[in-house]
Amino acid sequence: MIAATGLRWILTLLFCALAAHGLWRALTARSHPWTARLAHALHAVMALAMFAMAWSWGMDLPGTPQVVFFSVAAAWFLLVALAVPNGPGPRARALVDALPHAVMTGAMAWMVAAMSSAMSMGATGGGHAHDMPGMDMSAPGATATMTLDDTADRWSAVLLALVLLAFALWWLAKGFDTGRLAPRTTNGAASSSAGAGSAASNGAGPGSAGADSAGTDSTRPGSAVHAAWDLGCHGLMALGMAVMFIVMV
Repeated sequence: MIAATGLRWILTLLFCALAAHGLWRALTARSHPWTARLAHALHAVMALAMFAMAWSWGMDLPGTPQVVFFSVAAAWFLLVALAVPNGPGPRARALVDALPHAVMTGAMAWMVAAMSSAMSMGATGGGHAHDMPGMDMSAPGATATMTLDDTADRWSAVLLALVLLAFALWWLAKGFDTGRLAPRTTNGAASSSAGAGSAASNGAGPGSAGADSAGTDSTRPGSAVHAAWDLGCHGLMALGMAVMFIVMV
């Protein structure tokens, strides 16, 4: 739905890189709990869905399965935090750590539902030449090919964009601090040991409890660097999604 070529390619490269990182972490983090690896895989799927949504052909993908998938994924983050917390910390802390991921995944479901609903209502209109109920067909030169028309949907998109922007700044700040405090050495053992301490003390993982619901681990070998990358990728994902929501308005 992105009409601006430059922005579309920036978001395409961003979401493809995030999907590759999530898939790589899901496949290679064999020492992590299965819940953490699944969380990485869910982030990879979400990045791929956002990548598709940036293009016009992405709107042809079935919406209902995506809405169901991401709604279940959002609930999964919260349920896992309560039922299988990754670490000795209290469940309340695990739930707080999982909440941003649940909100982000739920926002994805909302975006797909809003776009699919507008597309289905306008399907009888015979194409994209006219405005659809709930959507405005943007003029030539606009950033997006379609924008939300309903006032409630527009305000919802703005609110979600602001929330995602806040998450992005929070994750990116933590990621930079975690990477900055990680020991600069090529000795894996020394880096791992010290890095875990740095990450934990800096809050790269949720508290000192180890891995969070999205797979960020601060107590395993190489954790400081991995934690910094994971936090950075979460932040970039939230930032990219915030841009997509703003474009919809």
